[in-house]
Amino acid sequence: MKRWLYNPVLASSLKTRMRGWRAAAAVTAYLGVMLFIAYIFFQINLQSYMSISSGRSVGLRVYLMLAILQFALILLITPAQTAGVISSEREMQTLDLLLCTKMSPFSIIIGKLLSSLAFILLLIISSIPLFSLVFLFGGIAPEDIVMLFLFYIITAFAVGSIGIFYSALFKRTVVSTVVSYITIFFLGIVSVILGVYLMSIHYSQIPRPSDYYVPLIFYINPAIGLSDLLFRQAGVTAPNAYYGILAWLFGVGLGSGSPQGWFQSLPLWIANSVVMSGIAILLLCASTWIIRPYKRVGRKS
Repeated sequence: MKRWLYNPVLASSLKTRMRGWRAAAAVTAYLGVMLFIAYIFFQINLQSYMSISSGRSVGLRVYLMLAILQFALILLITPAQTAGVISSEREMQTLDLLLCTKMSPFSIIIGKLLSSLAFILLLIISSIPLFSLVFLFGGIAPEDIVMLFLFYIITAFAVGSIGIFYSALFKRTVVSTVVSYITIFFLGIVSVILGVYLMSIHYSQIPRPSDYYVPLIFYINPAIGLSDLLFRQAGVTAPNAYYGILAWLFGVGLGSGSPQGWFQSLPLWIANSVVMSGIAILLLCASTWIIRPYKRVGRKS
């Protein structure tokens, strides 16, 4: 059992990545950036710290700022960590040697992904003391941070699978990295534009809708899932948030709506996590199929 769970690619990558001083320097720089921005933000909001209620408001704002900042850093760092793990093996002409070992292509892909996500997980865990400062002000419960960090891990897994897929698909690291960031841009910006367009069409046909409508393209956007999670933790339920946005964008009057179907009745961040995890698994399977060794059977003479 222990031998089955052991992954040589993961063990070798972790030793190479964590043995030098760069990992410690990267963690220090990561936390330094977050701490500096949090300190500036706190100083700006310090004047409103007059009572317990205002202190909770400051704590909530600092928490939201840290959550969005770390989410942006994860989206920025993860593709750079995963987009070159397979293409770099091709560039060094070591992928064929790796495929000649007893390891399966799926084990190679999983080992490369986990070695990259281990560093991202280290960054996420190292930021826990920084998030714990929010408890001094109140307004946020420990389970809120647990759910936030769980969503971070799912997002890193999904974004990492995108980088792995393009790294297996393209032969050069530069190309796979650029395409990975273009895909993240599409998920973050273009999907919102298309989603708003679909929502405008839907609500233009219904003057006073009795339900709220979430376009399917929103379920592949991790930023939408994070927004829903932070809205809920701030005390704003998803339907009320949607109603406010729709009323402002389209000028429609909305009452107490209900979701369309059982899937939309789930919290959006949970449905978003399920969809992203499913897509990530499909991308990993596609990456395994791409790098599989070709076995040619010679014709019998």
